[in-house]
Amino acid sequence: MSLSGLTARCLASTSVGELVQEKDRNEDVTKEQREGEEDAYGSKESSDIVRNSQDEEGIQKDENAPASASSTSSTSTDSDSESGGSRASSRVAKPGRPVASTSCIQEAQLSPDGTCVFTSGYDRAFSVYPISADILDSTATRPLKPYAQFKSPDPVWAFAANPLFNLQDPSSTHVLVSRRDRYITLHNALWDVSSTITDSGLQNSPVDIHTPLASYKLINHLNEAVTAPLSLAYSPSGTHFFAGGQNSIAIFDLTNTDDPIQTIPTIPSRRNKLKGGGRGFKGYISALSVSPPTSASSEGLLAAGARTRYIGIYDSLSGSEVTHFSLPGTVDGKKLRNENLAHVMGDGVSSLKWSPCAHYLYVAERQSDVLLIYDVRNFSLALAYCAGRKALTKQKLGFDVWSAGASPYDVQSVAHEIWAGGTDGMVRVWKDPYMKEGAVEADEVVGIGDGESMPVVSTLVHASGSLAVTARGTLDAGDDPHEGGIRRGGGTRPRFTERGCLDILELSSY
Repeated sequence: MSLSGLTARCLASTSVGELVQEKDRNEDVTKEQREGEEDAYGSKESSDIVRNSQDEEGIQKDENAPASASSTSSTSTDSDSESGGSRASSRVAKPGRPVASTSCIQEAQLSPDGTCVFTSGYDRAFSVYPISADILDSTATRPLKPYAQFKSPDPVWAFAANPLFNLQDPSSTHVLVSRRDRYITLHNALWDVSSTITDSGLQNSPVDIHTPLASYKLINHLNEAVTAPLSLAYSPSGTHFFAGGQNSIAIFDLTNTDDPIQTIPTIPSRRNKLKGGGRGFKGYISALSVSPPTSASSEGLLAAGARTRYIGIYDSLSGSEVTHFSLPGTVDGKKLRNENLAHVMGDGVSSLKWSPCAHYLYVAERQSDVLLIYDVRNFSLALAYCAGRKALTKQKLGFDVWSAGASPYDVQSVAHEIWAGGTDGMVRVWKDPYMKEGAVEADEVVGIGDGESMPVVSTLVHASGSLAVTARGTLDAGDDPHEGGIRRGGGTRPRFTERGCLDILELSSY
């Protein structure tokens, strides 16, 4: 299941479920045929009426719904996830194989204490999956089911977990969630705060965490429109959080729900044709990342990436700008046609990650096969780039940075590895890429699944280094009954199959 010296064994997966037996399927088909012979014309006419009625009902609901599923992109902002009740959907499974019951996953994150996995899906659900303490003792792949969940009528655009998240402390198990045209909401990821445990001690499964603990208002006071951020990030202390919008970053105090306590404009003046006198940059802030605390900043540095291929660095405490820069191939806000830089140019920042030592910043873009590496001491040029990522897609493919202890090369740095998935269903690992120049090829390549090339949207490595979590998701156009997944569409809308899978892997080397 791997190349080089790294192996991965699947310990738990959402694709492990009840087997669909061919015998049961044949019995159902025989029963339908027998009923059809008794009243062929009447049955056909009735089924046509029911089918047309369902299609019309689905179309009407789709027209009244705030989003359409006509797009085949599975990104959190460019496509609107479908609600499970907006139209009839069916699960398509291969005979005699496990039924994948997970929607197309858009993003996954590991809780800071490493006990839970958070996911957002195309079905507009936010789910919490537990990682069992004895999972390494598994001899066979366990079924993985959500412990807590809520579904929203609007797609989930971003979420962030409390950096002080502790499974043993219910007052810390909080997550922030941003949804289209809604306030930012704070939820307890493990408890239903709207109800109490019954006398029998039983709770619904999964636990409904829809009721928020608080709602934070981000409103455009010029037109009173609710602004939903495309990115969220907590401060290291967990007392504040940042929300990325258009041309600005809002800073909230968790104790103040009315308005942001401060707004950082990425451009000094919107009305100035010279972009604030030549300073700043425009664009939606699509990615946020706060560095670990450093000697220069006790709350770390805030990195903000925009769809316009700009990155700004700010002081987390004061909100003042440290610097900003454009990615290779972008000058004055315009993407140039440069054949020499085409291999490192993408369509906008999708993810940002700091190294554990806060000396290096890693940048991912949509439609880009590389991860750019910047040294915090000199942002003028990219230090190097992780090549061969296999991410030439509009879909957001995340990555992770894992701390590997003290660096053998630099006493001031921390050795670390970059883990990133691709559209080919493979996970690639780069070891200490900051020590190299130019194109850095992957040191390890690990295959996920049974040779199925489903895009890996998130790759997460446990702090212990013994576990990894991979989230996959895809939307396939057409209506192929031989492919597992959830079939959607119909009527006047195109048909497509939605598939997703979450796996917990044991890592080892030989």
